[in-house]
Amino acid sequence: MNELLLSDTSIEDLFICQYMPGLSKEAICLYLLLKMDGSGKFSLKDVEDRSLFPKTETEEAMAELISSGLMSRNKTEKFVFVDIKKEEINSYCAGVIARGGAELSDLELSPLKKERDDLCSGISKTVYAGKMGYVFYRLVDRCLFNYEFETIVIYKLFLEAKERKFQYDYRAVEKLAEEWNKQGIRTADKVDEVLNRRQNVEQIKKLVGRITRKRLNEYDIERIEKWAQLDISPDLIEYAFRVNEYRDISSKNVDETLTGWVYAGIKTVDEASKYETELHKENSKKYKGQKKSGSYRGKDGSEAGITYVGKTEDVKEEKKKASDDIFDLFGGEDDEDD
Repeated sequence: MNELLLSDTSIEDLFICQYMPGLSKEAICLYLLLKMDGSGKFSLKDVEDRSLFPKTETEEAMAELISSGLMSRNKTEKFVFVDIKKEEINSYCAGVIARGGAELSDLELSPLKKERDDLCSGISKTVYAGKMGYVFYRLVDRCLFNYEFETIVIYKLFLEAKERKFQYDYRAVEKLAEEWNKQGIRTADKVDEVLNRRQNVEQIKKLVGRITRKRLNEYDIERIEKWAQLDISPDLIEYAFRVNEYRDISSKNVDETLTGWVYAGIKTVDEASKYETELHKENSKKYKGQKKSGSYRGKDGSEAGITYVGKTEDVKEEKKKASDDIFDLFGGEDDEDD
């Protein structure tokens, strides 16, 4: 009892910053319980005995810890903790050496350049309240030396992570940096363009959700991203929904309308209103022309196989004669009198 009350369990900051945000609650609980044990080596039975969860969930949590690089198996088939500090330092030093820095001064964990130092200090104060985890310093290095991002791009990368509330999830921030690198977002102008577009996407999502009153699916979001990329204003999108009120209101129908407007060079609601008015007049003329020429389908029943034509009185007479013939087959009123 005294041992439990007076003992402490040390957890690395790397675990909190780099690994914990991406783990399930079961995996986190299991990791902490095994850390508290202190032995450092566990059989499968040891793991199951220490777990709070059923066997199946325990096995899944253990597999999660292994796949994330927090635990492994040694030669005796025992589960052991991975030294994540050692792994991180080895990775850092390998990155420095790959860049051509082999001097001992280059392998220190302190910032390599004043530019990097100032950048990391700004990110730490703004995004992490002055407590940025070391793992993010390494990501800054990669952005500077591998991806060749401008410093303002790296700063906005971390601000974007904070805005989207995953700044403490190292893997999520790393993934965002990789995406920007693949898209060639390395300069201030390019990053501003991308961030403005994302802001437009979020604004349009709220607009479409309010109009349709439904949860947006992947196809809706794909079309919305397309509209943002085409720089279509929210006002014009809202008007496109009003234009399609007579149809089944959907992003698909609205996309067809907006695509037509884009090809026509329309950028404002006034231009779209004039365009729709002219389009309506043109369609009305076509309808009247078809009706006048007789090409309008539905004018009479000839398309359905009805062959009689002529005046209305002639048609009525034909129908009456046909009815009389039917009655004659069964005998008329005169026959009943006889």
